[in-house]
Amino acid sequence: MQQKKQYKIVGLFVIIGILCFIGILLNYIGNKFTTNKDDLVVMYFEESIQGLSVGSSVVLQGVEIGQVNKIKLVPDLQAGTFQTPVYVLFDRQKISSYRRDGYPDQREILKHLIDKGLKAQLISANYLTGQLMIQLSMNPEQPVVLRGSGKYLEIPTELSAFAKFSKDLKQIPLHESLTRLGDVLVDLDHSLPAILDNVSQITQKLDRMMDKKSGEFSSTMSNINATMEEIAKASRSIKNLTDYLERHPEAIIRGKEK
Repeated sequence: MQQKKQYKIVGLFVIIGILCFIGILLNYIGNKFTTNKDDLVVMYFEESIQGLSVGSSVVLQGVEIGQVNKIKLVPDLQAGTFQTPVYVLFDRQKISSYRRDGYPDQREILKHLIDKGLKAQLISANYLTGQLMIQLSMNPEQPVVLRGSGKYLEIPTELSAFAKFSKDLKQIPLHESLTRLGDVLVDLDHSLPAILDNVSQITQKLDRMMDKKSGEFSSTMSNINATMEEIAKASRSIKNLTDYLERHPEAIIRGKEK
């Protein structure tokens, strides 16, 4: 009889455990696959989002506050272009703000931040694998451009650093610059023989002038050398006289003894 009671207690604990597991599983499935559209926020990026995928992080000041929930490809048949709306789901526990009349909801907080200049930007999450993530930052100087229909709350975006560099590079008139450089090289190629001929003529004239002046230069150097020798002899004579007067100062009055 006592053994049957133990079986009933164990069975009861097993049933409770199974029910708890089913409840946790249903809660996970509900949060994962049944998302309220009011909780979703959309972003439109004017660049390739290759490397961004469902589950990619959304960070604000280094803190992960949400993840990419889904990504769509929407064609514009009239313009022949595509839009890639990125839908983000934020963590309610990480976005909160206190005020006197209570805690505003997440949507109200995001609207206020967007009005103050909140922007989304793609950044690298892993340079080796090329994975991307979304970074939120306050940039009120960047103009606000909204591309959605208004069905979802939209956070404006700005170009990534690489996209900005590529855009600036495209604005440089490389083709025109290369064309002008080619024209300059062609003109230089046509003018180069005449320039080289002029340089050769100038070099020959300089050689002839140097040959004529070489004799005069040699005689001048000889005269300079002879003058320097005379100056050296005079210097030695003055030095000898000075030494003698130091030894015999009376020679200034009496004269040198013979």
